[in-house]
Amino acid sequence: MNGAVTESLGVSRMNAFMIQLAEKIKAFQNVSDHPPFQATRLVIPIPSVDPLDWLNQQKSDVKSYWSSRDKQFEMAAVGMADCITAKTFHEFPHFSQRLKDILSVSSKGVRYYGGYRFSNSASTEMWEPFGSYYFYLPRFELIHKRGKRYLACNVFLKDSTTVDQVLAELEEITFSSNSSESVPLIPTLREDDPGKEQWHTNIYRALASFDVGEMEKIVLARKSTFSFDHHLNPLTLLQKLQAGTPQCFHFCFQPQKGTAFVGASPERLYRRTGQSIESEAVAGTRPRGQTRSIDTRLAQELLDSDKELREHCFVRDSIRDLLEPLCESLNLDADVSLIRLARGQHLFTGFHGSLKAHVTDQDLLHELHPTPAVGGCPTEKAIQKITEWENFDRGWYAAPIGWIGRDSAEFAVAIRSGLINGDQLSLFSGAGIVQGSTPEREWSEIENKIGDFIKLLTGT
Repeated sequence: MNGAVTESLGVSRMNAFMIQLAEKIKAFQNVSDHPPFQATRLVIPIPSVDPLDWLNQQKSDVKSYWSSRDKQFEMAAVGMADCITAKTFHEFPHFSQRLKDILSVSSKGVRYYGGYRFSNSASTEMWEPFGSYYFYLPRFELIHKRGKRYLACNVFLKDSTTVDQVLAELEEITFSSNSSESVPLIPTLREDDPGKEQWHTNIYRALASFDVGEMEKIVLARKSTFSFDHHLNPLTLLQKLQAGTPQCFHFCFQPQKGTAFVGASPERLYRRTGQSIESEAVAGTRPRGQTRSIDTRLAQELLDSDKELREHCFVRDSIRDLLEPLCESLNLDADVSLIRLARGQHLFTGFHGSLKAHVTDQDLLHELHPTPAVGGCPTEKAIQKITEWENFDRGWYAAPIGWIGRDSAEFAVAIRSGLINGDQLSLFSGAGIVQGSTPEREWSEIENKIGDFIKLLTGT
């Protein structure tokens, strides 16, 4: 096989694994009885390899990375075996049916990774490569799962040309130990949308809407765009994020060279295993304290805050109301607790349920997004106001991202995230606005979130 191989793995040892995978691919060359939508998954065990380091060495323009919050599942992927995407939400039923057809006949373990837009508003140029929704089956996946490590190849084998193409792509896979130096990340320009004056206007609009009973909560966001004097490497940024944000979902979706969506989200939308479902309400925020006593005081302040508890209750009650019609049974935590992260702490309520037999992942995505944690209450009115008042395109920010398989699925809410376009990084962050919110306090909350992100990336 082509490509340098790390001395720690051993050239002949790694070549043997790759040859084994090539032989599995060739074995299907003369098989002609595959169902029309079947995706075949070929798997070989491999020695330990750092997924992000490995991904950084690959030549493919299409790359992705996903790790669960507990790090029991970590995936790095290159290339594309299949993609389901569209420019408008009107085609979403096509996505649902195609995915259902494929997964029903495909190999166990086949997963489509991706996400979709926060709302059905028109996509701007910076988000165009992601479409209204974008779910894809990688060609190759390097996976760490509960202590096991393997390389998987996903194929739709229709003729010998397809086999030759897959083998050619396999030849491009490398286990090189070469690593490039990390270029210092020093922003040369920052632009905020909205600026402080428009932000104050938006908050006062929201408070006026509460006064007349139009809404009870709205989540307003800001986009801060940082320019650099060189093109950014999404995986280098993600490595820095991952090191400083434990207990988060970490992700990178690069649909084409130079464009990627990266982030470190603490918030799960849902996890499905068979008919069992887990979800959670996460709303209400305080920073972590620099000492144990300050940290404890901030935590108690959060638990005692009427404003934060009301915001959390909007989210908790909404998720309960949305899930109950989809479940045979549903239980939620009796008391509000805290989820404590490296740089923040949040109010938390967990949900555990058993889904009705007919409920699909598409049903769950449609019903659960957007929760009041990222939209508002009532949802339709809040989304309408967000579209009117925010001048930037949220794209995938605060929307569902994750993966879907036949027997399981997991989605996070894409907060604490950024979009890379060449030499620009646009960071997105939001704040829940309810009665009692003030423009300055909410501006500071978002500034803290964005500031933490930039500190992690630049090392300052």
